[in-house]
Amino acid sequence: MFADTLPESVIKRLSIRARELGAVNLGQGIPSFPTPAHVIQAAKAALDDPGIGVYPNFLGEIALREAIAKKLNHDTRNILVTVGAMEGTATAILSLVENGDRVGIVTPDYCNHFPQVMLARGEIVPIPLCEGESWTMDLTLIEREAKRGMKLLIITNPSNPTGFVASKSELQALVTLAAEYDFWILADETYSYLTYDTPHTSLLDYWNQSDRLIVVRSFSKEYAMTGWRVGYVAPREDTLKTFANVHDSLVGCVPKISQRAAIAALSGPQDFQTQHHAAYVRRRRMTMDAVNKTAGLMLPTVVGAYYAFVRYDTDRPSVDISEDLLTKAKVAVVPGTYFGQGGEGHFRISFAVDDAILADGLKRLQQFFS
Repeated sequence: MFADTLPESVIKRLSIRARELGAVNLGQGIPSFPTPAHVIQAAKAALDDPGIGVYPNFLGEIALREAIAKKLNHDTRNILVTVGAMEGTATAILSLVENGDRVGIVTPDYCNHFPQVMLARGEIVPIPLCEGESWTMDLTLIEREAKRGMKLLIITNPSNPTGFVASKSELQALVTLAAEYDFWILADETYSYLTYDTPHTSLLDYWNQSDRLIVVRSFSKEYAMTGWRVGYVAPREDTLKTFANVHDSLVGCVPKISQRAAIAALSGPQDFQTQHHAAYVRRRRMTMDAVNKTAGLMLPTVVGAYYAFVRYDTDRPSVDISEDLLTKAKVAVVPGTYFGQGGEGHFRISFAVDDAILADGLKRLQQFFS
C-alpha cells in the first residue's frame, strides 16, 4: 500500500526511546512553559456553555477568525482555522497539488512537510539553503526549478530546523519569481513570533503583489498550546472554498473548547511573551556558546525559532551519530538527514527545554565529542 511508504515520525519515536533510556531529550520542540493561566481559565469557563459540545462553524468560530484577522491586519474572509499548523499545511498542499506536480521545498525543512507532499502524489524537489556563518536562500536554484515547471514552493520562515529567517529582499525575490513563473508560495510561519537580532518579515506583507501566496501559523509554540491543536491558514479568498472543502473532508472542524482557548490567547494578557522571549534569548546563547566551544562542531548563527542545526566534522551518517549520542551520552538529538537535502552531516538540538535540562544536555554533548 502507498501509505506504507510514508516515513515514521522519527521525533516521536526518539522521544519514546529517550524516556526509556533516561536520556536528556533535546529532540522534541515543545516549549517548557505551561499554557498561560488566562487561557486555561477560558477553557474552564467554556465548559459551562450548554453549546460547548455542539459542532462549531467548520471554518472556525467567527470570534476567533476576527481575532486572528486583527492580529494579522488581514481579512476575516481569508482565514481558515485548522487543527494546528500541520493540518493547515496539509490542507493547502492537498488543495493545490495533483499527481506528479513538482513541489519545491526549501531544505533543510520541517520533516512533516515531505509526507504531506507524498500524500498529494506530488514530486518533491529539494532546494537546499546555502550554509555559512548564517543560512541564506539559493534564489538561482529556485528560479531554475521554477523554469522547469514548479507548481508550489514551501518555505518555513523562521526555519525549523536551521533557525534561518528570510530577509525582505529574499521574500521580495520569491514573490517576483512566483509572479513571473506562475507558482504558489506556502510559508509556514509557525515561529514568526520568535526572532533574535533580525525582525521577521511575513509573506503577508507582499499580499498585494501576488494572488498565489499562502500563510500558515499556529498557536502551539507561541502560546505554549501544543496539545490544544489550533492553527490557521490564510489563503486567497478565491481559494478559501477549496481549502475549506479539503479541511472539512480531513477533520470536519477544530474542537470548540480549543477555539475558545485560542480566543483567550489572542485577546488576553500578552506579558508572558516578554518572559518567554528572554528565556529563549538566554537558552540560545547557552547553546551557541557550548557548541562553538566544542571541537569538531560548527553552528551557523541561529536567527529565529528555538533550534540549533549543528554540523559535525566526521563522515559518519547523522543517524549513527544520533544513535551514539542517545545510547552512550544519554542525550537525544534529531538526525539531520530527516530534514531533507542539506541535512546530512548535522543534527538538530531544541533549546525550548528548561535551562537546567538544556545545560545538562549540552554538557553531555561536549563530553561526547571531546
